[in-house]
Amino acid sequence: MSTSSKNVTLVVTHQCNLRCRYCYEKHKDNHRMTLSKALEIVDYELNLDDNIDKVEIDFFGGEPLLEFELIKQVIEYVKQKKYPKEYIFFITTNGVLLDEEKKTWLKQNSDYLQVGLSLDGTKEMHDINRSNSFDKIDLAFFKETYKDQDIKMTISDKTLPYLFEGVRFCEDFGFEVSCNLAYGIDWNDPINEFYYERELKKLIDYYLDHPSQKPCALLEVNRLKGVLVEDKDALRHCGAGWAMKSYDYDGTFYPCQHFLPISIGEDLAKTALDIDFENQTTNINNLNKECQTCILKNVCPTCYGENFSATHDINKKDMSLCKLNKIHFKALGYFVSKGFERGYFKDMDKNTLACLLKAAIKINQEIDK
Repeated sequence: MSTSSKNVTLVVTHQCNLRCRYCYEKHKDNHRMTLSKALEIVDYELNLDDNIDKVEIDFFGGEPLLEFELIKQVIEYVKQKKYPKEYIFFITTNGVLLDEEKKTWLKQNSDYLQVGLSLDGTKEMHDINRSNSFDKIDLAFFKETYKDQDIKMTISDKTLPYLFEGVRFCEDFGFEVSCNLAYGIDWNDPINEFYYERELKKLIDYYLDHPSQKPCALLEVNRLKGVLVEDKDALRHCGAGWAMKSYDYDGTFYPCQHFLPISIGEDLAKTALDIDFENQTTNINNLNKECQTCILKNVCPTCYGENFSATHDINKKDMSLCKLNKIHFKALGYFVSKGFERGYFKDMDKNTLACLLKAAIKINQEIDK
C-alpha cells in the first residue's frame, strides 16, 4: 500500500488541563516527551526515504499546549533546516491555555504550525462536555488566525439534542464545522436515535432553505457513493499504520493515537504492535456477522483503534453506534432526494448526482428491512 502523504503524531504529554466527559484517554499519567526525542523523531521522519512527499506532524496529548515551549523549540529548529519533504505542523487544542505571548508567536508562525480548536457548540453544550471552559477561549483569535481551519465539534449523549443549535452557532461565528459522535460512551439508549434523526433533519432542511451556506462535514453526501460498490473487500477508511504513525512520549511507535497506552492501557497496546497494518484489508468475511450483509458495509465509518479498544479485533466493531450510523446515512439519502427535487444540486455533475440518487434509493429500500 502506498501513499504520497502521511500523518505523524508526537504525543508530547499525557497530561490534560480539562476532564472532558467523553475522553477516550482513560489511562493518563505524568509522562511527557523530551525535546531531544521530539527532534530525533522529526529529523527521522522528514529525512526518511519512503516515497512520501508530504508529512503532517501533529503535536498531541493530553493537551499539547501544556508543552508549548517544547513545540516552540521544535518549530524554531525545523525552520533553520532543509528537508527533502514538504511538511506542516498541526495541533488540536482546547484553547484554554493561550495567553497574549503565545498567541503572538502562533500568529508569527502560522505558515509552519496550524492550530485547530475543539469547540463543542454553544456555551451550554461546550461547558457540559468540556469542564466549563467556554469562557476561557478566544474564539476570535482562532477565526482570524486560522481562516481555513474548521473547528472540531464532538457530540456527546448530553449535547446530541442540541446538535442543530451547536452547528449553527459555530457557523454563524464564521467557522466551518467538522463534527462526530463521541467514542467511548454508551449510545444504546433509544432516545439517542430520536434526537439524532430529528437534529440531522433540522440541519438538512436549514441547508436546503439556505443554499449559500456550505453544509457541515457531517452531511457530505459524496460518501454515499460507496453504497454501490460491490467489491469483496470493504472500503478501508482508516490509515492506521501506513498513512498514520504515532510516537508515544518515549518514542515507541504505534499505528495511531487510539492504540496508545494512554488510550487502551499498557497490556492491550503491546498486542497492537504485532498487527500488520501495512497489508491490512477489511475482508467482508472478517466483519461482524451483522455487518457482512449490511447495505452500509462499504461506507460505515471504521476506526481500527476504536474497534480494537472495544472488541480487541480491528475488524470487529462496537455495535453501539450501528443504529445511529444507519440514521445518519438515511439522512444523507433524504438530503440528496429532497435536494434533487428542489434543484439544490443543480451545479453537481449529472453522473455523480445520478449515482447519489441511486444510492439514496437503495438505502431507503434496504435499511431496517
